[in-house]
Amino acid sequence: MLSGSRFTVGWLALFITRQLHRELRISLKMEQIPLFEDEYMLINDAATALKALCLDDALESLKRYRDLYRGGEDVERKFKIASFLREGLSAAPPSGPDRPPYLFQLWRFFGAFCRSLGPGSPNDDELRRPFFHKIVAAIGESRLADSAFLADGIPVGYAYLQTGEYDRAIRSLQACLIATPDNAVIYGYLGDAYLMRGNREVARQVYFEACLIDPVVLDWNHLRDDQLKDLLERLPEEYDCDPSLACEWLPAYAYVQGLFRPKQIRILEEFKTFTDGYFELKKTALQTPSLSHAAKLFLRGIVLCDNEPFLRMFKGIEFAEVRREMKEANAALFAEYLKQIDRRRRNGL
Repeated sequence: MLSGSRFTVGWLALFITRQLHRELRISLKMEQIPLFEDEYMLINDAATALKALCLDDALESLKRYRDLYRGGEDVERKFKIASFLREGLSAAPPSGPDRPPYLFQLWRFFGAFCRSLGPGSPNDDELRRPFFHKIVAAIGESRLADSAFLADGIPVGYAYLQTGEYDRAIRSLQACLIATPDNAVIYGYLGDAYLMRGNREVARQVYFEACLIDPVVLDWNHLRDDQLKDLLERLPEEYDCDPSLACEWLPAYAYVQGLFRPKQIRILEEFKTFTDGYFELKKTALQTPSLSHAAKLFLRGIVLCDNEPFLRMFKGIEFAEVRREMKEANAALFAEYLKQIDRRRRNGL
């Protein structure tokens, strides 16, 4: 009986020990699951807070993550970004007309800061819209919503463009052009607004106007027309175009490839203004010849030839002479231009 009791007690002790081990393993597993969840939760919380520009919350989550786990490069970059923005925003004017321009400038510095973090660094795209919502709010609070420009020539419509308010952006940017009619940069942003609203044909007309003024000054990093940007990248290699002149020649190549449609001038006074500009440019080109001037004259020659009926009404400028000068400027492109004209005629365009 005693031996049986010993057996029973021994077996019971072994059983209890095994059960305790089993329960301990289960307990450890149960404890490990929240730990792993907490790791991802911290990262997700930090990312969510950063996108919402809740920078104190983002930094707190990132600090906790670094204390519990090995941070890694991505965490460190996010930490630097959140720190940069918190410091910049804390120095912003709390209200008044100086706040919107300050925020615009901070955004520019922020873009440069992101690029300085090196390859693989987070870019500013994810934070663009929430940041510009903050700028738009500051514009409204400062009663500047109906202004064309802020201080330092900053177009108010650019902020609306970043927040997806395309109709509002178009109205504001058009007001900018009333004040500065030869502003190629504003034309570029206006083209972006039309494109993002779904009006590609109108956008291309606006982009063409920008290129007639000066294609070099366009904000090509912001330009939303992927086909134009792709053509710009391909010009040096595929068309043997001098890289330094790629922007200058882009609109003419875009016209020949059908990305830009003919610019029809319907008012005689407008055509006279255009020809006056052509003569001024031609005079400048004769005084200081350059490949840049050649590209600009080629593009304006396209417009003159597209409006041949008006061209015949002006003395001192001949259709044949314009085409001859276009051929001298770029013979290969001129040959493609003639083919494009022929295709349009066959198609009744």
